[in-house]
Amino acid sequence: MENNTDSPAPWRSSPFAIVWMFAAIVLCLMMLASFSFGLLSSMRAYVGGESLWSKAQKDAVFHLQNYASTRSPHELSQFRAEIAVPLGDHEARTEMDKPNPDIRKVRQGFVRGGNHIDDVDGMFNLYRRFRWVSFMQRAIGAWKAGDRYIVQLDDAATQLQRAIELPASSPAQIESLLVEISLINEKLTPIENQFVDALSEASRATYQWLQAIMLAATPALLILGIALSMRILQQRRRADNRVQHIAFHDDLTSLPNRLMLIQRLDQALSRHRRAGSHLAILFIDLDRFKVINDSLGHEVGDELLRQVADRLRTQSREGDTVARIGGDEFVVIIENRENLQDISACARRLVEQFSAPYLLGNKDCHVTLSIGISVFPSDGSDSQALLKAADVAMYRAKQMGRNNYQYYLPTMNVHTVERLELESDLSHALERGEFLLHYQPQVQIKTGMITGTEALLRWNHPLRGLVPPLDFIPLAEETGLIVPIGEWVLATACAQNKLWQDQRLTKLGIAVNLSARQFADSQLLPKLTDIIHASGIDPSSLELEITESVVMSHGECAVAVLEQLKSIGVKIAIDDFGTGYSSLSYLKRFPIDSIKVDRTFIHDIPADSGDMKIAHAIIAMAHALRLKVVAEGVENAEQLKFLRVQRCDAAQGYFLYPPLPAGEVADVLKINQRHLDARSRVPA
Repeated sequence: MENNTDSPAPWRSSPFAIVWMFAAIVLCLMMLASFSFGLLSSMRAYVGGESLWSKAQKDAVFHLQNYASTRSPHELSQFRAEIAVPLGDHEARTEMDKPNPDIRKVRQGFVRGGNHIDDVDGMFNLYRRFRWVSFMQRAIGAWKAGDRYIVQLDDAATQLQRAIELPASSPAQIESLLVEISLINEKLTPIENQFVDALSEASRATYQWLQAIMLAATPALLILGIALSMRILQQRRRADNRVQHIAFHDDLTSLPNRLMLIQRLDQALSRHRRAGSHLAILFIDLDRFKVINDSLGHEVGDELLRQVADRLRTQSREGDTVARIGGDEFVVIIENRENLQDISACARRLVEQFSAPYLLGNKDCHVTLSIGISVFPSDGSDSQALLKAADVAMYRAKQMGRNNYQYYLPTMNVHTVERLELESDLSHALERGEFLLHYQPQVQIKTGMITGTEALLRWNHPLRGLVPPLDFIPLAEETGLIVPIGEWVLATACAQNKLWQDQRLTKLGIAVNLSARQFADSQLLPKLTDIIHASGIDPSSLELEITESVVMSHGECAVAVLEQLKSIGVKIAIDDFGTGYSSLSYLKRFPIDSIKVDRTFIHDIPADSGDMKIAHAIIAMAHALRLKVVAEGVENAEQLKFLRVQRCDAAQGYFLYPPLPAGEVADVLKINQRHLDARSRVPA
């Protein structure tokens, strides 16, 4: 593993880390400034409140003295209005001294004291958070002393009012109370000064503290700003290089992308024009990558692409360019090869090396390549022409069975145009009603009676006529059209089989092939359930045929999917058995009802003894596992006789019945039904 202990710290390697540090310091300073200004504002509010308190106290004494001389109720009410200001502050302070003060009561007290409602929260926080500070302790002590005198003043006013309102008021008593009120007023003046001095000291200290912090932070910010500027300048070139890499490289595999490929190809063409030498382009496409991507997930598909890129790097020579131009398509520019044999050897080596399994997760996955080759100058004089020619040759390699390479030929353009036209027509074939089904009967070997049919898709093209399935089924799989087409096949086959059953043509089974894309469809079960209900068919009459490769490529997920399908009553058959993984473990683990022996093992019977042994082993193994066996591709009597001796359950093939339109199948089934009725009337 690479040792990263010498790698620079994040704040050193990235200017953005310094930006965040700079922003954090500025933010802290702003928060500190905001806090300090809030503190100063709260102190200002207390100073302003003290002014209101002092004025109200003096006005209250003035009106109380006037009341004693004039005995006017108006003067008494004015006293009560003025004394309410310090009493409100007294109520707020008393509430704030409690362990759990009620902020609502605090607000009410401060507002009665003439303070603005917007200042109340700051005044409350200042009192609660800083009452332990010396100047706040002095201010609070003065406030408490002043409140005691205010309470005494309010009590003296009450006594004065009683003395005046008595029928026989005593002038001596009134005079005594006035003297007491004057003494209280004189004692309040120094207390007010103490309160103001304490708050003034607090304001000066806060201002000096904030000023010191700002002065100390200024050089730090200046140094940090200089360091930031230097780091940004140092990192700019690296950032430019990174942008350059992103612009010209594939993000998933880090290979050159199409843009860089074109640049390097143009440069290489200029060199080879001057030298009069050859240059080759290998256009590489992964076979059936969409099936892997859709069935195993995009994360697995991405991992496969990365492993493919690593193998291409390993297999390419120094000086060759390997690029990913999109999806599962790669291009290799081969320079300085002496002849076509060298190019062919390189392509052959790639095909062989890439057939080795890929480890994806905990399982092996087999992927093959199709390679198209174009050569400069014979196949094109510029980059676009050469890439197009190699692309056309690649599609020809796919048509030739995949897992091979093909050189470009001018005649391939015709096939490419035809393929594009066929793909366009295929996308509209379903809505135009151009598809139809043929049905090939399956015969019980022991009795010779028809027990079911297999639905086979046909495309009746308006101009081309019946298009061979091998010409359009792979195309439908590649484009994803196989999913809606497959749903139409299921619905049509189920409805047709129900029609035959309603015509009393025995309880036939109907077999329908399930594509890899359909098997990977998360909505397969609800779609299939709707189709069965709509047709009215007995679910046990429907048999879904799935190839070995589809089942094995889904691993443990296949068990869950098959069990879900079995839960609604349908039967499961493994199609083309023996040509894929042929793993005995999945036959035991998966809920399978029957296997269909591939026609390649039947075709050379009885001439090929090896095929006879393989067929015998498959039938014996399946019966041991209590599975039904159906042989495909029975073409002559010797093959049927062999299968009968081996006690194979059923067979289908041209020797028995070819695929037939629905109408012709009905005629065959009627004959089959008469034979069945005749057999049932024969005494046991």
